[in-house]
Amino acid sequence: MALRPVVVTGLGIICAIGRDPAEFWQRLMSGTGGLTPVLDESFAVFEARHAGQVPDEWIDGGLPDAGAGLDRTARLALIAARQAIEQAGLTGADPDRFGIILGKCQATPDAVGRYQPMHRTEDVVADRLGMRGPRILVSTACAAGGNAVGLAKDKILTGEADVVLAGGVDPLLFGTYAGFAGLKALSTGPCRPYSHSDGLNLGEGAAFLLLEPLDRALARGATPLAEVAGYGLSADAYHATAPDPTGRGGASAVRRALADAGLTTDDVGYVSGHGTGTPANDAMEAKVMRVVFGERAGRVPTSSIKSFVGHTLGAAGAVEAVASVLALRHGTAPPTIGFAADAVPGDLDFVPNVARELPIDTVVSNNYAFGGNNVSLVLTTPRDAREYDELPEAAAVITGLGPVTGLGTGIGEVAEAIVTGRQAAGQAPSLDGRTFAPRSLWRHMNHLSRMAIAASRLAWEDAGLQLPRKELDDVGLVFATGAGSAESTGGFDESIAANPNKPAVLSFSNVVLNATGGAVCQTLGLRGPTTTICNGGASASIALDCALEMIRAGKAEVVLVVAADETVATTAADAVVSPYDRRHSGTVPGSAAVAFVVESAGHCTRRGGQPYARVMGTGHASGGDPTTTGHAGGADPTTADHAGGGELVARVLARLPEARPELVVGAGTGVPDDAEESAAVLAALPGAVLTTSAGLTGDCQAATGAMNIAMAALAIRDGIAPALTGLVEPHAGEPASYVTKPELPDPIGQALVLTAAPGSVRGAVLLGAP
Repeated sequence: MALRPVVVTGLGIICAIGRDPAEFWQRLMSGTGGLTPVLDESFAVFEARHAGQVPDEWIDGGLPDAGAGLDRTARLALIAARQAIEQAGLTGADPDRFGIILGKCQATPDAVGRYQPMHRTEDVVADRLGMRGPRILVSTACAAGGNAVGLAKDKILTGEADVVLAGGVDPLLFGTYAGFAGLKALSTGPCRPYSHSDGLNLGEGAAFLLLEPLDRALARGATPLAEVAGYGLSADAYHATAPDPTGRGGASAVRRALADAGLTTDDVGYVSGHGTGTPANDAMEAKVMRVVFGERAGRVPTSSIKSFVGHTLGAAGAVEAVASVLALRHGTAPPTIGFAADAVPGDLDFVPNVARELPIDTVVSNNYAFGGNNVSLVLTTPRDAREYDELPEAAAVITGLGPVTGLGTGIGEVAEAIVTGRQAAGQAPSLDGRTFAPRSLWRHMNHLSRMAIAASRLAWEDAGLQLPRKELDDVGLVFATGAGSAESTGGFDESIAANPNKPAVLSFSNVVLNATGGAVCQTLGLRGPTTTICNGGASASIALDCALEMIRAGKAEVVLVVAADETVATTAADAVVSPYDRRHSGTVPGSAAVAFVVESAGHCTRRGGQPYARVMGTGHASGGDPTTTGHAGGADPTTADHAGGGELVARVLARLPEARPELVVGAGTGVPDDAEESAAVLAALPGAVLTTSAGLTGDCQAATGAMNIAMAALAIRDGIAPALTGLVEPHAGEPASYVTKPELPDPIGQALVLTAAPGSVRGAVLLGAP
């Protein structure tokens, strides 16, 4: 099956060796690196002080008219994004079909040092440039940039977007630097990947690739620079920070990417390696080359441009994808500089020190990350327009639910609490006396990972899944979180404040937001396609979207979706949340993890599974920080992204025209935006009754969205739903428009679920009777 070709038509980059693609490529070809001593004197406390830094004047020069008030992360991203759009010559794009998928490893502090939402950077870029299409923040640590490019291709193949800007960004942050120093992972000089693997250098920067269908690009007269022929994701399921030394996970990602592209190892002309310069990574990559390419491994040139720019973390995969596109365009492999003259290269070709001209039609770009996430991109020389098949539809069902909340652990306890009217807003789940992983792992895990693992096991058991080990290698996992582990982040930050040379390294390994997903994979032995989504309260519905795309593309038949977030706030035992009620304002933060199993309907039938509900459709709408203005691709800067909550709800409902739900599980959490949501829902769906899960648990960010999905599935199967018992004066409609008793009077044929990250993304999931 030949699917619609997706091509790159624009590139943008700013990093230590270039403020645009032309300068970046010139430095790669001349072998001139950008790893220099860190200028910031606060870094003088560290013995290792080399990094890939972007000069301030490059940033100021790149944003002469639009950088005021933006943080460094957003400024880097905006510069690279504008370059990619400009090179593509993109004008007149429909804002609703113009998406952005951004890879990012680190949360960005604001002016007073508080962490902003992970998705804030993509919101700034999207709102400034007039994008209202799919908006996803992917945080698979050092694999995020490449992961973003793959997910962008999916959005085009599913028809959700015409154009997607995909890339990554991360700045050089003191805390992250201290963490790597604490792991003894930094080189005291410029790093030397593959030769003297004595450590890495950190770097900073941003890179974007503009993706669109080949036929659309040709129709508007654009020049395709490369084709995104395929991509592969995998999980090591091995360790929190160390790569699997066997190379199994990395090799799996490459093989999946080549299979996705319909190519073989004989087609590959060059490999852009991850090449960090650490002993564990470099040895593992050599193993991957030998495992994947066999006797041909020594004849496939591979190099690391981290020897030029350092490890740019969430941007690394995108930076290296830009280099890969340029390598295809120029028929030249960038070198690995700093390659020691006395090094023994063995049987592999690392393109030492000098760029090499050679025929290249196919490049494989690999990235590996903390948490065991692996990604491989296959980029090829673009071909002429050709016939293609549409991505086939694939029916999917939800077959297992695993809530871990203050209300109860497992769907049985939660269902009982709903029926009896018990609430636990803001109360943390208790796993005391229960172990859901080997004790050697369990005792070292933070609370977020424990909750997520418990939820995953419970959902797996609820689905009745009994798969042989070989099939677990193909089970996917999508982890959703708004902020990751508050416990680990707080502990790590406190250790840095006390002594930056003695960081809490165990906490540091869990600061990356994909760490919890990696822990789930390690515990359950899942090695299939894996990613992490960080879009606040909308994360779970976006994660479900990704799971459906994996199933639809034939990359997995079973996908575990897990959402988890926590708060460190203390809440009174009698706290009450009354969403949609005029008399109460304010929400209660909570902690929870909720997992659900998504299967292809065919797989469920073949194994005799009993689904809760059928996934009939999903939809998302993006928009609007009213403090920003934007224009790009021809968008009107006066109207591009100033949508309120009610308008976004209306837009997302419009994307599910088949929706005739009897029940709506809304995104209300007790905030003022609830009024707009309830008014929009009741106006659009006057026959439905409205409820939400936040009255039971409080606002648990990503886990609230997952809980809403679980409650809708439970309502379809068992006819019960959370009752809004405290609702007296609703913002919209009458009390009869809401669920006020847990036992629903009639069977539910359809249930609509809403999720929300206010000011960013709103989502909807339509479930039906199986």
